[in-house]
Amino acid sequence: MRPIHYERYIREAALKTRRIGFFLALLAIIAIPSFYLLDINDLGLERTLPWRGIGLAGALAFLLGRYFIRSPQFIIYIHAFMLSCLILMMSAIAWLIFTNPDGTPKQEFAVTVGCMTVWPVVAITAGGARRYMAYIGIATMGVLGVLLLAGNADSFGYIFSIYLTAFFAIIIMLFQERQEREKSNFVYQLEEREEKIARQRQELQNANDNLVSFNYAITHDLKGPLRLAQSFTQLLERRFHAGELDEQSAREFFGQVKNSHDKIYQILEGLLLLSRIGKGGMEVTTVEVEPLVRSVWEEQTAGRPEGKKPELALKGLNTVQADSKLLWHVLANLASNAVKYSQYAAAPRVEIGSYQDQGQTVLYVRDNGVGFDMKFAADLGKPFKRLHSAHQFEGAGVGLAIVQQVATLHGGRFWAESAEGKGATFYCSFPRRLKSG
Repeated sequence: MRPIHYERYIREAALKTRRIGFFLALLAIIAIPSFYLLDINDLGLERTLPWRGIGLAGALAFLLGRYFIRSPQFIIYIHAFMLSCLILMMSAIAWLIFTNPDGTPKQEFAVTVGCMTVWPVVAITAGGARRYMAYIGIATMGVLGVLLLAGNADSFGYIFSIYLTAFFAIIIMLFQERQEREKSNFVYQLEEREEKIARQRQELQNANDNLVSFNYAITHDLKGPLRLAQSFTQLLERRFHAGELDEQSAREFFGQVKNSHDKIYQILEGLLLLSRIGKGGMEVTTVEVEPLVRSVWEEQTAGRPEGKKPELALKGLNTVQADSKLLWHVLANLASNAVKYSQYAAAPRVEIGSYQDQGQTVLYVRDNGVGFDMKFAADLGKPFKRLHSAHQFEGAGVGLAIVQQVATLHGGRFWAESAEGKGATFYCSFPRRLKSG
């Protein structure tokens, strides 16, 4: 069993053991004093009180231990301790009776029934402590055998019955332990295969979505600027041949053609970058986020007049487990969008921060810009899917697709919260423990 599977096996076994042990401890606390009072009146077994005290102490130790210490391994250990105390209690009482020359057949029969009852109870309730109890049982019965021989015990028919019951209980515990481990290991491996198949299915779906988006980009996004460039080129050609082309018109036409070509180049660059993300494997390291954010921010706001730069607020930026190059793309695209969509705000402000949530580091970028309608949230991360008109805000429509792809590669997720006219917050999560791939 792999270490990660073994840890899970122990956690699950401890959970079951905790429940079983609780009811067994309560039963022992009630049964031990009750049987002691009955045995005093019926069998005259006053000398057994110290040993019964050991059984009672084991039950109390389990109840207190499970309350103060919740470690899975400790729960199993303290449960094994309680069961060992019960076995020791019955074995010691058996030794007292079988080595006592004044012992009566009634006492020997009673202690035999008691031992033959305790061993099946131990086998049934051992839970995650089965292996420990098998070894402890072997050691206990070995020591008891030596003491019985040294004490010249008789009534070997009763003693043989006790040993036979203990033998079968130990064999059952060892068999159950092996069977439980094999079953758990099989289940864990099956779950991993199912998760792998689910990931591959999702990767295939993502590839299909990207292919659809690529086809859309070729047939729609590229067609628009190409048609525009062609129209202005034809108009330029007609006016040139007609002798109606002045310098201002020529400059205007060439500018429109250049803008169309720049748009085509931008779309092709976005497609190329999107296709390359993660293809070379990831180099996951502990990245200091704040210096990277400041560097990205300087790049995104360079050339803007000082009065038109959004106010930047940084909150809780520490470290994240990620590929630094891919993380740069995430921050660059989110910061670029925040600057772009908040440019018309009276006092543009962008907040970049992080927080911890359920084993993941979540980075977020918040702006006070135009926002968007959450009914379009399902389109987030889809290549060339824009939340605003291209005439309002320029862009190729691949930025959030890159963020989505990077988050997926890291085993995290990407989502957003927004309202029209009230800004937007984009989130990207990264698991705290990642391996380079």
